Amino acid sequence: MSGGRFFPRRLSFPKICNVLVAYLNAGAERNYVGLSEVTDKTEVTLHNISRNNNFFKSWGFVEENEKEPGKYRLTPEAAEFASAYRIDPNGDHTRQLLRRILEKEEIIRKLVERIKREGMDRRALMVELPGILGDLRADKVGLNAFLDMLAYAFNLETVTVKPRPPPPEPSKRAQRKAVAKLVERPAAGLSLSINLAISPETSPERLKEYIKAVLKAYDEYSEEKGD
Repeated sequence: MSGGRFFPRRLSFPKICNVLVAYLNAGAERNYVGLSEVTDKTEVTLHNISRNNNFFKSWGFVEENEKEPGKYRLTPEAAEFASAYRIDPNGDHTRQLLRRILEKEEIIRKLVERIKREGMDRRALMVELPGILGDLRADKVGLNAFLDMLAYAFNLETVTVKPRPPPPEPSKRAQRKAVAKLVERPAAGLSLSINLAISPETSPERLKEYIKAVLKAYDEYSEEKGD
């Protein structure tokens, strides 16, 4: 492949695949089609498709009509991948078809070998990739999309982002114990004020549970003091 190589521009990997499927649905495996025809087949905007065509062209997914600039056609390999992705997005055969497209490029083969050999993680690759491929205008969304594409095609565990597990919920006993330390039995004629520290991730349902736990703990604490 001649010419420069580009990263996606503010487009996630699933949306990249959706655009390729949209090209397929617009008939681009047979004929050159305009971007408006592709836009009609996907929720991705025409602007986002247009600014990512350098990426699609540079990695051999689409080719532009020399006689009619602005019209594109899927390469046979990309059409085969898009067809498989449309039917079975997570299938091993689908991943293999994408791998065949990418591993044509020596720079990708060497990069994947290095990732496996050195155990490079996503953070290190985010820093190095723009220099490796020569696209210094890359944005964070595009870099993550490219890494997701490599992880998908080559089963790169060190690059795959695993969802962070939610923090363990405190037991009811621990909640009552923590609240009891903060709650003082009010003297006669005085009101009681309780402050709760709530994080931005706390949902309204969880907040209601906290308030119920506080009130229940205070009632139990008051009963114990009254005995």
